[in-house]
Amino acid sequence: MRVRASIVPGFFTMANMFCGYLAVLQVFRDRLTTAAWLIIAAGVLDTLDGKLARLTKSASPFGVQYDSLADVISFGFAPSVLAYVVFFQSWGNIGLFFSFLPLVFGAIRLARFNVRLKGFDKSFFEGLPIPVAAVTIASFVIFNFYFWDVLRWKKVFFLLVLLVSLLMISTIRYETMPNFKLQSDPANRIKILLVLVGGLLIVLFPHETFFPLAILYVLSGPVRVLWPVFFPQTAKDKHREQGDTPKQ
Repeated sequence: MRVRASIVPGFFTMANMFCGYLAVLQVFRDRLTTAAWLIIAAGVLDTLDGKLARLTKSASPFGVQYDSLADVISFGFAPSVLAYVVFFQSWGNIGLFFSFLPLVFGAIRLARFNVRLKGFDKSFFEGLPIPVAAVTIASFVIFNFYFWDVLRWKKVFFLLVLLVSLLMISTIRYETMPNFKLQSDPANRIKILLVLVGGLLIVLFPHETFFPLAILYVLSGPVRVLWPVFFPQTAKDKHREQGDTPKQ
């Protein structure tokens, strides 16, 4: 029997969903850091299934919908449950509302992405990708529990949940993963170098570096928007180097 190429990325999508399901179970068993790592594992699998779909040329509308349903579980439901148990449950009904934000805004982000999808190769993300939002929340929990065995920066965590939730439904642009090709433009080569350095740091120091790297990516979008406001001359010089005429 010949296995169709489209089945391979589907298995990774299923594994992504299973990690999200296990993460919720681990939260209920009070294994919070284990749940956080499972959310991060789901993020890795989500990246791989997309890459495999393009590599095997098996990307399809069905695969997009299936992947989005898995993402709602792993990167919407699981981090919302984690956030509620780690911090928001002491707030009663108000805590239910705030812990629900990553789930509802993540679902909106995915729905918007699906209806606007015009091709399987993207030059940028519109709004913070839901896996990044989930990984940022999860890695913050890992960071705190690794150093202090408790969620120490509670106010920061509250602001973080609000920030990533709002950024998901924003129109701020975010960089996509680089194309790992031998012949590529300088900007793509810089992205490859950054990904390799970041990956090496995560392998060597996973507990310490995952959250700092995640928050750098989260903040890169707002910084890109605010940079021309505070440094207009730099933005004009950049446009001039690229041969563009900045709009007044």
